[in-house]
Amino acid sequence: MTCPHCGSTVPAGDFCGHCGAHLASGSRRRRHAYTAVPAEHAVHLSIITLFPHLPHRRGGPFRVALIAGGALVLALAALHLFAPATVAALLALPVVYLMYLYEVEVYESEPWLVVGTTMGIGALLGAAFTTITGGLLSRLVLTGDRTTAFVLAGAVIPVVAQVLMLAGPLFLYLFRSRFREPLDGLAFGAASALGFSLASSLTAFWPLLGGPLVAGGSPLEWAVRLARAGLLVSLVNASTTALVAASAWLRRYDRRRSNRPWPSSIPAALVVGFGVQIALGLIAFAVQDLILDVLILAFVAAALLLFVRLVIHDALLVEGAAHEIGPDSPCPECHRVVPTMAFCPSCGAARSASSKQGRPRLARGS
Repeated sequence: MTCPHCGSTVPAGDFCGHCGAHLASGSRRRRHAYTAVPAEHAVHLSIITLFPHLPHRRGGPFRVALIAGGALVLALAALHLFAPATVAALLALPVVYLMYLYEVEVYESEPWLVVGTTMGIGALLGAAFTTITGGLLSRLVLTGDRTTAFVLAGAVIPVVAQVLMLAGPLFLYLFRSRFREPLDGLAFGAASALGFSLASSLTAFWPLLGGPLVAGGSPLEWAVRLARAGLLVSLVNASTTALVAASAWLRRYDRRRSNRPWPSSIPAALVVGFGVQIALGLIAFAVQDLILDVLILAFVAAALLLFVRLVIHDALLVEGAAHEIGPDSPCPECHRVVPTMAFCPSCGAARSASSKQGRPRLARGS
């Protein structure tokens, strides 16, 4: 049949295998069927948004791992084991993301290079950056120079930190052009930010880690602090860095820049990414109440996850026009045997959102 949206001749089905449009309803943007997981709406809040290569049926263990990590942190904090609780809280999300990278083989044949240039370089830069800026900011506060401290904490530190989190993905973008899919950039950006956040938080909490095993204090307050550092800050950093990286990678597929939704453009990603970091830096310096600060961070992290999800959805729809029809193979999402195309004609799942392990190659269009 001929798709009324892209004009391509495609196999008959509910979705166009070329552009991903929902043929039954005539919806080009198909917000009711998320391109990575068509059973979900495009606007759906989930941490697994940062794990777009996971088929819906394989996302459960990762959710369980994150929940188990949170439960372990709460149990350790309840026992006043604040140092082990801190380590568990800071390691939970980065370790689960490493498991994700291994499971879906985003790194293809260069695992050590990809992990080293994302999480490894991010961690080194995070530790060095926090050591330098933490001491400088403390001296400014002690001397009473709050104006300079406000500018440093609210603008300089967030901007420089965001640039450093993009260093590893930028290296892969410039020197490893084989990684051309937008979701590659998103995964590299998230991994780099998680490595940076892990090392930065470990450096900030280091005096606690060197203290007594059983410490005094409120378990509830420590649980909130660790949720802020281990989950919310990490999610914000991963989301902003993933946005910028994914938008840069998308340009390698869609150089026409026509009819591209604005959220997936580089200017929009830069404004959102750096704008959020600066705003949160200013808020963290001005707001002294821990609960209010955590609530603001939670709201921003949720909004960013939704925005990242829309960017992934639009990026996969844009990417599809670069491919042609290939031989029949099982769809990674619905497992029906269909022609290998950018989208499954039956369920509408994007092929490039599936694991790279055993994925059939898509033929590039002219």
